Amino acid sequence: MRAVRLVQIGAPLENAEIEVPEIGLSEVLIRVGAAGICHSDAHYRAGISKIDNLPVTLGHEVAGRVEKIGSDVTNVAAGDRVCVHYLVHCGSCEFCVRGLEQFCHQGQMIGKHRDGGYAEFIKVPGRNAFALPEEISFEVGAIMMCSSATALHALNKARLKPGESVAIFGFGGLGFSALQLARALECGQIYVVEINPAKLASIRKLGAVAI
Repeated sequence: MRAVRLVQIGAPLENAEIEVPEIGLSEVLIRVGAAGICHSDAHYRAGISKIDNLPVTLGHEVAGRVEKIGSDVTNVAAGDRVCVHYLVHCGSCEFCVRGLEQFCHQGQMIGKHRDGGYAEFIKVPGRNAFALPEEISFEVGAIMMCSSATALHALNKARLKPGESVAIFGFGGLGFSALQLARALECGQIYVVEINPAKLASIRKLGAVAI
């Protein structure tokens, strides 16, 4: 299959032909429909964020259609549209059982510690695949699992109530998601602090106060 891989830090990504991954009993094979470009991917390539296991296929924002499932997988079926949770975790440690899989000592980031979605196919544990409704495109579904999910987690941690004001610092991918989610959560006044003048008009267009 075709894949776009990071082979050397600081060098351009390379097109490659690699084997379609074989799945285990609890894994699924997904035909990639869309893969987002996260800023962390640029950090890996530049050497800003350390990455050791080269070569590796980048891309942790992934959505597509299930091609094949292992015999132990019950939450999705072949043909299902899915989006992918980017953190592979053990599922049984003290953190995982409490819903804090981000602290799992065996956690692996898709597209960093294991091959990601810049390829025709990707394999992930079945529990990392989530149903994607037909009305949501693969492109939107892919970034929902990183940018949107991260912003939603931050807003939930803030315990915002309808009508309360919120300030968002920075208007990149996360800030853009946070603004839209804050509106969906019926927050009051939304302030966005941004130093790039080119982004101020977009902030105002989305109904927020640009600072």
